Amino acid sequence: MISKILKIIPIILLLFFISAFYLRPLFGSIYTEEVEITEYSVVVNSLITLFLLISIPLSWLYLIDGKKTEDVLRYLKIRRENLGLGIVYGIVGFSLMMFVLMLFGIYIKTSGEEYDNPLVKEIARTLSIPSIVFIALAQSSGEEVLFRGFLMEKLSLRGNYHIGILLSSLLFGLAHLSYNQIYQVILPIAIGVIFGYIVVKSENLLSSIIPHASYNLISLLIAHYISLTL
Repeated sequence: MISKILKIIPIILLLFFISAFYLRPLFGSIYTEEVEITEYSVVVNSLITLFLLISIPLSWLYLIDGKKTEDVLRYLKIRRENLGLGIVYGIVGFSLMMFVLMLFGIYIKTSGEEYDNPLVKEIARTLSIPSIVFIALAQSSGEEVLFRGFLMEKLSLRGNYHIGILLSSLLFGLAHLSYNQIYQVILPIAIGVIFGYIVVKSENLLSSIIPHASYNLISLLIAHYISLTL
C-alpha cells in the first residue's frame, strides 16, 4: 500500500514540471502579474527548478522502476567509466554548439532581423558572480540529468536512441517557451540533438554537462559585465 502511494510522487512532480515549464508559458496571458527580478528570487527559483530536474528522474527510477543506486547512476550515465572520453566529447560538443550559434549569428546579421533576450540581460545584471556560477553549473547539470540522462533513455522506443534524442531535444527546446522567443526554442532543440549524440557516443553524461554549463556560465558572465558598462 505504501509503495503504491510512493509511486504517485514522481507523477506529481512530473505534472508540476509540465505545468510550470510548458503549460504556463503557453497560457501566459492568464498570468498578468509582473514579478520583480531580484537576486534572491532568481536563486530561489533556480533551487526549485534544480530540485524538480533532479527529483523527477531519481524518484521515478527508485520508486516506479525499483532500481538500486548503482543502477540509477548507470541509467543516467553518471559514471567514472569513460570519464576521459566524456571530457573529450564535451569539448567536441562545445565546439559544435558554438559553430551552430555562429551560423545563427550570421543568419541574424544578414537577414536584418533583431534578436534580443531582455530577460537574460536583466537576470545577469541582477546576479552576483557567485550566484551566476552556481546557477550556470547547477541548473545546466540538472537539465542534462533530466533531458539527456533520463528522458532520452525513456523515450528511446525499442532501443532506438535516434527517437530518444529527437523527442528529448524537442522537449528541451519547448522548456524554454518562457523566454517568449521562437529562437529560444529552435536553438535549444538543435543543441539538444548535438548533446544527445555525444552522450550516446561517450556513454557519459559529463560530455553534455561540460558544454552546457560552460556556455551558460560564459553567456551570463558576459551579459553581467556588459550590463555594468551601460
